[in-house]
Amino acid sequence: MTFYILMNHITTLFVSVGLLTTLSFDSEITSYMYGGSKEDLFLKVTNNHKTLAIKPKVEGVASNLLVVTKNRKYYFDLRYSKDKPHQFVEVKDGVINHSMTMILEGTNEDILEGESSVLVINKSRRPIQINGKKFKNKKYFSKGIPLIKGDQRIFN
Repeated sequence: MTFYILMNHITTLFVSVGLLTTLSFDSEITSYMYGGSKEDLFLKVTNNHKTLAIKPKVEGVASNLLVVTKNRKYYFDLRYSKDKPHQFVEVKDGVINHSMTMILEGTNEDILEGESSVLVINKSRRPIQINGKKFKNKKYFSKGIPLIKGDQRIFN
């Protein structure tokens, strides 16, 4: 799976006990900081210095993670998921695309996908909140990441 992360966007990453999740970056990892307890999570940069291995030690892990590479900073919201955790994730830099294809037509919102970004169009008259961002009309998101409306994972 590839996450094309837009600059300064927070990305939800689902992890699970018993499953190693890896984040592979295009540039070398210079540092990382986990917001929770060291007893909750195993973190290790591999020999190539471009991959971060993550494995929860306990169920219910939920905190944030900052990964700094030579080129950029990436912000992750770690959440526990027994059913649909991420496993191998390639992290690439995303940009907002203007050429899009409809990938999900819904009652309240449409989701369109470009080469490295996703556009959510709100079809309701009221503001909606996806990935913690409230909007009335439309909003761009990083491609490949989970889209979460309220507490429900609506895409990826």
